[in-house]
Amino acid sequence: MSSKEVSRRKFMENVVKYCGAGVAAVGMIGAKRAYGVADMDDPGQTGVWRMRDTQLMQFGEFIKNAPLPKDYFEKPADTLINGGAVVDWSHLHPNYYTDGEKSLVAMIMATSLDKDLTGDIKKAMKLVGGFDKSLKKTDKILIKPNMNTGDQWPGGGTDPAFLKALITVLKDAGYTNLTVADTCGPWGPTERVIGLMGYDAIGKETGTPVKTWENEKWMNIRNAKAEYLGRMGGGDGTVAYPADLRNYDKVIYTPVMKTHFLGGITQSLKLSVGILHRADRGAHLHNFNHIFVAEQAAEINLPFRPDLIIMDGRRSFISGGPSHGEEVKPGVIVVSGDQVANDVIGIRTLQEWYPNMAANKIGMYAWNQKQVAQAVKLGVGYAKKQDDIKLILG
Repeated sequence: MSSKEVSRRKFMENVVKYCGAGVAAVGMIGAKRAYGVADMDDPGQTGVWRMRDTQLMQFGEFIKNAPLPKDYFEKPADTLINGGAVVDWSHLHPNYYTDGEKSLVAMIMATSLDKDLTGDIKKAMKLVGGFDKSLKKTDKILIKPNMNTGDQWPGGGTDPAFLKALITVLKDAGYTNLTVADTCGPWGPTERVIGLMGYDAIGKETGTPVKTWENEKWMNIRNAKAEYLGRMGGGDGTVAYPADLRNYDKVIYTPVMKTHFLGGITQSLKLSVGILHRADRGAHLHNFNHIFVAEQAAEINLPFRPDLIIMDGRRSFISGGPSHGEEVKPGVIVVSGDQVANDVIGIRTLQEWYPNMAANKIGMYAWNQKQVAQAVKLGVGYAKKQDDIKLILG
């Protein structure tokens, strides 16, 4: 069976069938302790945010048993440019979407039943001044979606219909040099996730390349300001990013507005995990028992900022996440040029949706959420406080 044919449920069924049969099925191993492969194929509606151990156990089971390449979680020297030496590169720029000193954030209510996604995206973009404020028709543009897992949206990542609508809007507006690229979470390879989500079909329909960086070259970058990322074990802040990033003039992020069981939230700041080398995720991002995931997610953005963020908040998780959680339907689309401003508005939206349920590490003032606080501290993003944001509702 190829990796493209292995769904999460099928994989777990195989674990039960081939790795313990009846024992695994009832979850009993030994006389005193009970185990089992937890079923998270459907979003739970009670207590799902208390799933840290369950999800980490599934990651471990998948990594041990799935048909992954032998060096999937390693960083071979021959995959690094410049002989592995640090590369001096960054994609930093001013905020293209401002009103004076304030970061603009547009929020609209999507059309009922998502009947006009292209129109919704156009409406949101118009509120901040349009694509032309950040993009040129001649630009080579990277669309960086969320390809975390193959689970149904909003769990797996960017809604395929949303991605298709964005590509359609961009091409209709004359932005034709587009590429979609990302790497997935542990549930790889990314080609498998691309197939499960149908991103490959969207690429064919729209004439847009869709790819993964897993088999391409990477570049080591030292983030001197990082306090956690690249510092584990006495490191100097060096981690690897796709060398392909140097080939694009502009970058559009399409995060999903939701919580994350380790990082608190996964929106535009944490979307950059997809541009961090998989080996560095294990050695740094998820080291120390995953305690500093939030801070490091912010630090990934030290050398790199998206030029435009179009966040899908039509469906969200207010607890759990990223792949399974307590789902609600805020029905919004958020647009900004500032990751910090974007994520603060996203947090506030999730908190207000069901404030008594938004308990997944976001039960605090939005600016005190660890990702946001670390980003502000180190100068990632532009807004520093609530008065630095101008929210436009449409």
